[in-house]
Amino acid sequence: MARRAEAVGGGLVGLAAVQFGIVVVLGKLLLGAGMSVVALLVFRYAIAAVLLVPVLVVLRRPVVAVPGERLWLVVLGAVGYSAESGMFFLALTHGTAAAVTLLFFSYPVYVALAAWALGRGRPKRLLLASLASGVAGAVIVVASSGRFEIEPLGVIFVVLSGMAYTAYLIAVEHYVRRTNPLTAAMWVSASVAAGLLAAGLATGAMELPARAADWASLTGIGLASAGAFVCLLAGLQRIGPVRTSIIAAAEPLAATFLAYTFLGERIGLGTAVGGFLIVIGAITASLARPAPPAEEPPLP
Repeated sequence: MARRAEAVGGGLVGLAAVQFGIVVVLGKLLLGAGMSVVALLVFRYAIAAVLLVPVLVVLRRPVVAVPGERLWLVVLGAVGYSAESGMFFLALTHGTAAAVTLLFFSYPVYVALAAWALGRGRPKRLLLASLASGVAGAVIVVASSGRFEIEPLGVIFVVLSGMAYTAYLIAVEHYVRRTNPLTAAMWVSASVAAGLLAAGLATGAMELPARAADWASLTGIGLASAGAFVCLLAGLQRIGPVRTSIIAAAEPLAATFLAYTFLGERIGLGTAVGGFLIVIGAITASLARPAPPAEEPPLP
């Protein structure tokens, strides 16, 4: 019975990884069709937030966040996660889905360095090995990338995205401890959508999709985002945070495969080798760090 629960949990986390890849591929298509990053993200997170409400009701989870953590969730979504998502999708306009996603998953390096800087202890040998693997992989991806893999501006955007995500994770761990993870995901999604909507209206970057195909892609992105949140949480409850993190490291591989299949993006040798090192580094980092106090699945 326990083995079946673990198998189901692993499958759910794997399914979340595939859904993350779907988000990346559909996002790349919409950006290529001329949709602004702001509009794409507003619709993505608004649809996800709306879909998560009935899920919370059916699962009998609270729709309202715990008092004292509501403002933090709003701020983290409207500012922190908005910055992370915006930079990630801007990077997609300057590089292939494979290169961008693989580089983003070197963020455990930033998390470890930030924890060290905050006085949480020096990294141990296994974590140092994971950092070395992640850094080496990122260097190889960048150094071997031609203009068709990722441009220098894309590298800057994806590094900034990883830094913003690091700040988000550290803040969530510190300030969001009692709110149900799925509830937190809904609140953050709604806050991202509201914050970017305000920014889009103020700057004129907000727009409605012009084609039915764009609406279909946006709906798919929202469904995949909400589905990934639910699958991550369900998997986390069955197999725990460490194994969830390890399996979640398949997200860049899923995005790479889907981009190759549906976008025709070729994968250079440098990206393949560097990506392998990044994924190994992410898995090793998951094994090296203890379970967080608040077991919250990351927002893909």
